[in-house]
Amino acid sequence: MTNAVSLPTRAESEARLAAVRAKIAERLSDATLAAFWQERVRLAPGRPVIRTDARTLDYQAFDTFVARVARWARAAGLRPGDAVALQLPASPAFLALLLGLAEAGARLSLLGTGLRGRSLAHALREIPVSLAVTTAEVAPELESLGVLSVEAIHVLASVDAPDHRVPPDHRDAPGPGDPLDALDALLTRGGVPPSRAFPRTASNDSISPDDTLFYIFTSGTTGLPKATRCSHRRYLAGAISEGVLLEMDATDCMYVVLPMFHIAALSAIGAALSVSASIAIRERFSASRFWTDVHAFGATTFQYLGEVLRYLLARPPSPLDRPNPLRAMIGAGVDARVGNAFEARFGPVRIVESYGSSEGVIGIFNLDGVVGSVGRAAPELAGRLALARVDAARDALARDAAGRLIRCAPGEAGELLARLADRGEFEGYSSAEATRSKLLENAFEEGDLWYRSGDLFREREGYYFFVARLGDTYRWKGENVSAQQVAEAIEGFPAVAHAVVYGVEVPGHEGRAGMALVALAAGRAFDGEALVGHLERELPAFAWPLFVRLGDGRAVLTDTYKLGLADLKQQGYAPERVGDPLYVLDAAARRYVELTEAALARLGLPSSEG
Repeated sequence: MTNAVSLPTRAESEARLAAVRAKIAERLSDATLAAFWQERVRLAPGRPVIRTDARTLDYQAFDTFVARVARWARAAGLRPGDAVALQLPASPAFLALLLGLAEAGARLSLLGTGLRGRSLAHALREIPVSLAVTTAEVAPELESLGVLSVEAIHVLASVDAPDHRVPPDHRDAPGPGDPLDALDALLTRGGVPPSRAFPRTASNDSISPDDTLFYIFTSGTTGLPKATRCSHRRYLAGAISEGVLLEMDATDCMYVVLPMFHIAALSAIGAALSVSASIAIRERFSASRFWTDVHAFGATTFQYLGEVLRYLLARPPSPLDRPNPLRAMIGAGVDARVGNAFEARFGPVRIVESYGSSEGVIGIFNLDGVVGSVGRAAPELAGRLALARVDAARDALARDAAGRLIRCAPGEAGELLARLADRGEFEGYSSAEATRSKLLENAFEEGDLWYRSGDLFREREGYYFFVARLGDTYRWKGENVSAQQVAEAIEGFPAVAHAVVYGVEVPGHEGRAGMALVALAAGRAFDGEALVGHLERELPAFAWPLFVRLGDGRAVLTDTYKLGLADLKQQGYAPERVGDPLYVLDAAARRYVELTEAALARLGLPSSEG
């Protein structure tokens, strides 16, 4: 991702994509995850697979944990096809549980560590489970829901947070709190101690590659999570593809800081396993510790999301910045400015921007370094993608007089759709209603079937450029405003390092007014008059944000390090809810002024208290 890159011709680009897809096809595995893992152990038993602060485990040694988990699950009465909930922080113990439970034939329900109350109860209703493995913090709430018996709730207890139901003399011995030690204690309590040799049970033939491996919960439009189904086959295809895209081999080390209930972390781990590489897993991302870890673990590859790279750039310069062993990373959400700044500061790291979703229907990758693009679709897939025109006033897809969807003109933003050969191509959600909401029948012609991405893109010369999530536009003063377009305009102002724009409700006014969350560049102060002067040159007056909020949004980051727009919108422009400096547009004075109740009254705007 660099402006200096020599762009290929269309033929060269398509040839490159074809070569990558051919390599992926060579490596694709028609196997279950259990069979895939056991093949990795057979091929590279002595190669390192897990790197932690305390130890390094090779494939054979880590497999002893996997085999013990499978034995423990069967001893607990788990049958092939039963569902098991995992609600745990990312760790090597999580990976051992996932692999071992898959070997026992379980379907995994991967619950976000922040799920509580109504959302947690909903998730357990969506995917009823036979048992759960969770933390000491969550266990009491699981018990109170009454969905599972106390005996079916198993706690992966650390020294700092012991299982309150385990007698003190049976708890983990004092130590560094290594999650693998906690897993060892859990398995030992369950009658599967490390000192006993257990014969490997043959893989269960009743589990096929097309069976469900896990469910991942994504946010729904109602606020309640939706369970997306992922089969063994689809998971391995995505993981193997990522390994090829990053050009990984057995000498690589994948650094994982994303939660393991998210497909990005699971794909990164699978990419490493697919080439017998090693993995270093941290419970969460830390900008201050990132480069220390990269050097300590010899991390060469990395999966990013959201604001991660921007936070690394915001850190003070350090001798650890470069040289460093990191050579390639893959993810989504990095614009050209951030990507180029990252390479300039930290060295020639290959950044592969991509577009996909937990549902796994669409996968686009930027192999050509086209600035700002998520890439181009392979020739055999390009004909299956379409951009459908959106009726912004209704926040819905536009239709012609015959009721058919309308394809976008060149350069026009529209919702990205993928044509399906049959319904089985989309594995869907646990809810039939949620599955139906993502499908369009008879869209452009009679009998066709399309998957809705919910995302707006522009297409230029075969490359796709992300515009916004459908619904991220807002209407103000009778005009439709693109949040992304306004944010890009603000980021063109020299004092601004980053901007995110969204609509907030103003009592007594139709639509939503623009709010810009602005992170200032290092050493720069906010100049409300200069910002308006910049906006006058870039945007029509109706698109100028009514409010500006100074801050980086860290307080509302999601588990995957994306800004929680729902929280930001709910906070509105009330200082007591926001907690950051707020400014309001004084259009007559052509400047942003400090937001106070007096300023709002003078400008004819309702109190921020409603």
